[in-house]
Amino acid sequence: MLLRIAADQYLQNIDEFLPGGVDLYRFDPSDGLPENITKYDALLIRTVTPINPQTLPETGNLKFVGTATAGTDHVDQTYLEQKGIQFSPSEGCNANAVAEYIITSLYHWAKKLNINLEEKVVGIVGCGHTGSAVIRLLKRININYIAYDPPKENREKDFVSASESELVNADILTFHTPLTDSGTHPTKHLGGNAWLNHGFDLIINASRGGVVDESVLLELHQKGTIGNYILDVWEGEPDFSDRVAKHAFIATPHIAGYSKESKFKASEIVLKRLLSFFDLTPNANVKPAPFNPDHFKFYPKSSFTDLLWQNNQIHYYDSELRKLIGFPSRKKTEAFAKLRSETKLRHEFKAMTGKLDSAKVPKEFKIFH
Repeated sequence: MLLRIAADQYLQNIDEFLPGGVDLYRFDPSDGLPENITKYDALLIRTVTPINPQTLPETGNLKFVGTATAGTDHVDQTYLEQKGIQFSPSEGCNANAVAEYIITSLYHWAKKLNINLEEKVVGIVGCGHTGSAVIRLLKRININYIAYDPPKENREKDFVSASESELVNADILTFHTPLTDSGTHPTKHLGGNAWLNHGFDLIINASRGGVVDESVLLELHQKGTIGNYILDVWEGEPDFSDRVAKHAFIATPHIAGYSKESKFKASEIVLKRLLSFFDLTPNANVKPAPFNPDHFKFYPKSSFTDLLWQNNQIHYYDSELRKLIGFPSRKKTEAFAKLRSETKLRHEFKAMTGKLDSAKVPKEFKIFH
């Protein structure tokens, strides 16, 4: 049979993974789902495309929906199950990229405010793929942390979560949970008044907009209860609050997990599952684009902190997002989505440093290997 796949045009390496005899159609997610989507056998999306009874009232031939993202809150999985459609996320695909975002942001914040990170305690809220990747790096750079994830403690006998009282005594909180509003441990506004009123030097949210209550965050920041905050995700995204963005220490358009390697891994995970579902075999020799060592920004007097900042794109995304403050909602939304989708992707530090002359790589970069 001829397998017909409709895929978000911004997904990476899709064509390379597919064997012959597959009909691939690329669609622009800003236009919504293709009108003839029910004629396809499989659909591949990103977080910008919600799937639910309203957006996909008829499913037709669809047998598989995959998202090349770690998050799944944009997909009504119960609805797909009722329709007999197989669903697959790409869990863990961007964990390393997000962890690098967190570490780069922490070091930059500490340098700007003359803070010794080794004297601080970082509370990790959510210890799945991403939270665990952050913990791994914090261990390697000798920064103290507290791991908080009661659901994981219930699932895994070898994991012990910190208590809530221990967590709120941390100096910094970084959130790495899905967005849920039901169940035993809902995460919507988990970072709300009850926690944030304890006071923190820094709050970071690189998980999902709505996990942190932005109105409370801004209010407590202006009162001095919260020192600074860094947001990569936003309530109402791709729209966002001008006031919240204006006062953020770093404000980026949901790109913490964006890298050439994470996008490659996302496509690899979801396509292997898709093709396995249809009893097909993916091309085995596909590899992510290699890093060009000439593109590494290195200056002899640069510190580890400088090199992190110079070779990550956080500063670019931050400056470009701030240019959108004051735009009408529709124009802001469109520009936010374009900034996410069309900015050239960076390489992760492991991919970078593996190609560099050892004389140009500070010993601290070994933490990424």
